[in-house]
Amino acid sequence: MQRLKDYFTLNKEVQNEYQDLELEFDAPLPVDLNGTLFRNGNGRFVHQGVRYDHLFDGDGMLTKFTFREGKAFYRNRYVQTREFQEEEAAGKMLYRSFGTNLPGGFWANALKTHFKNASNTSVIWHGGKLLSLWEGGWPHEIDPYTLETKGRFHYSGYLKNSFSKVDAKIFPELAFSAHPKIHPDTGDLHNFGVVPGLSSRLVQYQIDADGQSLPIWAKKLPAVSFTHDFILTASGKRIFFFTPVNFGLAAMFLGFKPPVASIQVRQDEPIEIMVFDPDEDQEYSFETDFGFIFHFTNGYERSDGQIVVDGFLMPDFPDAEVNKQLFEGDDSATPAGILYRYLLNLKTGEVQRERRSPYPGELPTFHPSLTGKKYRYTWCLGLPEGADYKMLDGIQKIDVEQGTAHLKSMHPHLPGEPLFIPKSKAQKEDEGYLAVLIFNALEKTTWLYILDAETLSEITKARLPHNIPLGFHGKFVDRLFIE
Repeated sequence: MQRLKDYFTLNKEVQNEYQDLELEFDAPLPVDLNGTLFRNGNGRFVHQGVRYDHLFDGDGMLTKFTFREGKAFYRNRYVQTREFQEEEAAGKMLYRSFGTNLPGGFWANALKTHFKNASNTSVIWHGGKLLSLWEGGWPHEIDPYTLETKGRFHYSGYLKNSFSKVDAKIFPELAFSAHPKIHPDTGDLHNFGVVPGLSSRLVQYQIDADGQSLPIWAKKLPAVSFTHDFILTASGKRIFFFTPVNFGLAAMFLGFKPPVASIQVRQDEPIEIMVFDPDEDQEYSFETDFGFIFHFTNGYERSDGQIVVDGFLMPDFPDAEVNKQLFEGDDSATPAGILYRYLLNLKTGEVQRERRSPYPGELPTFHPSLTGKKYRYTWCLGLPEGADYKMLDGIQKIDVEQGTAHLKSMHPHLPGEPLFIPKSKAQKEDEGYLAVLIFNALEKTTWLYILDAETLSEITKARLPHNIPLGFHGKFVDRLFIE
């Protein structure tokens, strides 16, 4: 429990911003590791003297690691959203967040429907632009060299809500998920958003490799489902898992509860799986047992026509109380999923499910060129066997075909998402590196580790100049963005 308390205390608010500071490693960096690693996450757990009630609420802070010929340079900067700048100028919280209402109770929050765009979840490089992502609204365009925020980005109006005047008033910015997929063959970006309004809608987007948007595809939904991720196959099919975990819009918009506390979970109902085939203009629907999935690893179509979907299934939704327990240092409250493989038969409507790892896990990554294609390996956090806690403090490599895994314990330290970086001349799928931010619980410092992706052995590590939260998701770009 002490390591979590130390982590949240020492990382409660990042105040320093560095500009291309050279990091010192304890062993040589691989000379073939060249490019830029961008990461995004919450830069603070306390704001204007008020502790956030949820991990997802802190203002986005981007980090950039530029690897060049055996050297690495570090830069970090807060995403300068409009809400961030206004609150900094006012010296107090002005906006409600995903898990935190404004201080002052009901009357301070009543009818305040403008929630903070924290821009803190992920980052994507596409069409010559670097975008900071948050699933409840528009992305922000970022200068890839300086990390300067250029402003909200809506693809020349593509992401403006035009369903009706009332819809535009309720939710002017169409949601744009933090988990877009880039098709490895076409370079097109595919994404989605779940948008509340007079009618709740699933909105699907497609943007070509040059950044030009294609027509929006929208489908009405019976409720605003908490849908965080999706699957794109090589043929362009899109698969969504609508779990019976929905936002209570009345309580949320009236101000009684922040969004996460308004969520209603119906464990007696199944997950609805929907497969959209835009080429054939067809939809397929399936049902499977209850559970909640934050993240998928990958999915693809088999030669027999069945669709494979791999995702981390939790037995329940990690509600607002779980996050409060985490802030108190309770590492037994940590939610964890189990990697399951779903087989979807489009002809019969049958769903089969089988476990693919012996260890719990989350925050998966895999070889980016295999998006939507058959793959074998994924890397993620994991929990060692026999642990008397639930905190995912190991790193595992899963063979999804064999259903086996190799786990490297980092205990007592706390690792973040292990991002896979393929070698430029790799001959094998798992030939590459893992870049991992780790909070050293003994020294109470934050480090960047570089691991061998094939063996999980440590290659080198460097201490950062300050403590920072481990963040959520990142993206490696094989280009050098350094001034």
